[in-house]
Amino acid sequence: MQSLWSLLLYLCGLLVDAFSRCETPVKLHANELDRDQYFGTWFFIAAASSSPSSLEIFVTTDSIMFSMSQSNNLERLQLRATIRLKTGQCVPRSWIYLLTEHSAHLTTEGRPHMRTELFSTKCPDVIMVKETDQDYERILLYSRTLHPDENCISAFKSQASCLAMSEFLLIPRTHSTCEFQESGTQHS
Repeated sequence: MQSLWSLLLYLCGLLVDAFSRCETPVKLHANELDRDQYFGTWFFIAAASSSPSSLEIFVTTDSIMFSMSQSNNLERLQLRATIRLKTGQCVPRSWIYLLTEHSAHLTTEGRPHMRTELFSTKCPDVIMVKETDQDYERILLYSRTLHPDENCISAFKSQASCLAMSEFLLIPRTHSTCEFQESGTQHS
């Protein structure tokens, strides 16, 4: 009788999984990242989290353009950003991502508790990033184009819902993006 009960529960679980709208995104292993595919310019499109405080940093933002490139050391990736605030002001930032052997995620230089994971999506030229630190967890959507297809944004919002992240923020992107500056870049 117990094995029949176990089989019934197993079959119910398969049935629930079959009708679930939630698909697990494909995680990209940081050390195996196709650098030619993912280096270059990206636009920040949207963010989601389970708490509003995790998204507060983006509330004053109109647009962000990122550039990811290889540093002199193969285990270090350079990420530069140029942030257009809603006030029109441009703010440069830069980070160094560290690739650790046998680790699927990136760490951020100077922020030992921060963990960054990369995920591919079904939308072309779009990537999802999950950031986890001591006091937040959020997912971020980046695109090669400033205004990606609405279906890509809807798919991201659906994925956020599957991850129990009900707080959603779409970056307005109403002004032109700021240009990258060669000097005066600040670390964040």
